[in-house]
Amino acid sequence: LKPRREGRARGWSHCATAAELRSAVLAMPGVHLPYVVRWSLPSVLTLGALSSGLSAVRFASEGRFDYSAWCVVLAAILDGLDGHVARFLDTCSSMGFELDSLCDLANFGVSPVLTVFFWARSLPVASCSSDNCWAEDSALWVACCIYASCCALRLARFNVSGHAEMMNKQLLGAAAAVPPVVKVWRHNVLHRQLYFQGVPAPVGATYALVPMMLSFSKLVDSTVGHWAVGRVWTAGALVTTAILMVSRVPTLSSKMLKIKSDDSHFRSRSLVRTMVKCIAVVTLLGAFWWCPFDMTLVLVLAHMLSIPVGVVIYYSLAEHDHPE
Repeated sequence: LKPRREGRARGWSHCATAAELRSAVLAMPGVHLPYVVRWSLPSVLTLGALSSGLSAVRFASEGRFDYSAWCVVLAAILDGLDGHVARFLDTCSSMGFELDSLCDLANFGVSPVLTVFFWARSLPVASCSSDNCWAEDSALWVACCIYASCCALRLARFNVSGHAEMMNKQLLGAAAAVPPVVKVWRHNVLHRQLYFQGVPAPVGATYALVPMMLSFSKLVDSTVGHWAVGRVWTAGALVTTAILMVSRVPTLSSKMLKIKSDDSHFRSRSLVRTMVKCIAVVTLLGAFWWCPFDMTLVLVLAHMLSIPVGVVIYYSLAEHDHPE
């Protein structure tokens, strides 16, 4: 009640509407619409990712699992873009970091498992050994809860450990001259603090969707059988992914491609790099347009193969970092 009494003492006898708040903000000295848009855009992308993740659950409940998978992938794309947009616009903030983390739990810890659960329950009951698949569905639900819990633990561990700040301190951005790209990549790969611990949450979400995507893939024979897309194996895939997320297994990170902590894909140091990025984006978009599930499976397979590579480099070649 105290804030309300103080508000009334200052003349705020009623709650301000959205239009009144907007007018009040724009009326502040030095505050203009471009300024507000610049600071709001990263959060808009973050909330767009949240909306996409929630839409995935809705489509899954309606049996439209292809749309649901698309929404989860879109949430992962928007989650990757919001940080780059914030660094490009120089609008990084603590609120944006916390908002991104909270939305990550919904997008990659809750939406994927609910999508997979609804999909698995729609499978034929012929492969179940219990009546009406009661035992299999119960085991699948337990696996969903384990996955969501491990995703929450991973995000909390990443936030409290300050791992993001430690990773940024190891970059070569402090040098006066911009070093060659090859030297930067070699430096980053050989520094242990630039590795993720466990599988990141967005990647874990794609891992969780693999059983469902196999059923929509054009590369995998639809007669492959329930061993690949059944309830039991789906539960096993969820538990395995959950263990990988909370594990201490070192995995390669996208930060290894950066030179400075404020680097962004929207900012390039030469015209050639800009053209290469544009060609790569157009190629990937075209591939996803024609065969979205197959492309996702290929990227998941590539990440799976990178895990043993990262482990070998981490323990045999990478140096121990000594934070300042």
